[in-house]
Amino acid sequence: MAAPSEGDLLKLEQGRAAFNREQYFEAHELWEEAWRALDGAERFQAQGLIQIAAGLHHLQQGRPRPAVGLLRKGLEKVSQGTFAVHVDLQVEALANDVARLIADLEGPGMKLAPLQLPKL
Repeated sequence: MAAPSEGDLLKLEQGRAAFNREQYFEAHELWEEAWRALDGAERFQAQGLIQIAAGLHHLQQGRPRPAVGLLRKGLEKVSQGTFAVHVDLQVEALANDVARLIADLEGPGMKLAPLQLPKL
């Protein structure tokens, strides 16, 4: 596959902005559009971002079990290497925040609110 276009890079950045506004479904959709144009490690890590956004969307909808499953899958992907696409994605910090969130969700007496949600 060819390098991502400016439009694909814009989708990644727009997805980041939606994610930081806690609009996780929108972030998922934008990242999925860009994901189609990526390959190799970038595609794999973008899939991780998509899974994290989907997990956080489930959490917003009050579904912690599917949320944790998707957060784990996404965390595994984004934790493998650095995201080489040239956009300002703080993936290492996101991975740390998602790991903490999973621990909070699986801890004793877990409550859905208030949880500190990750930013990217």
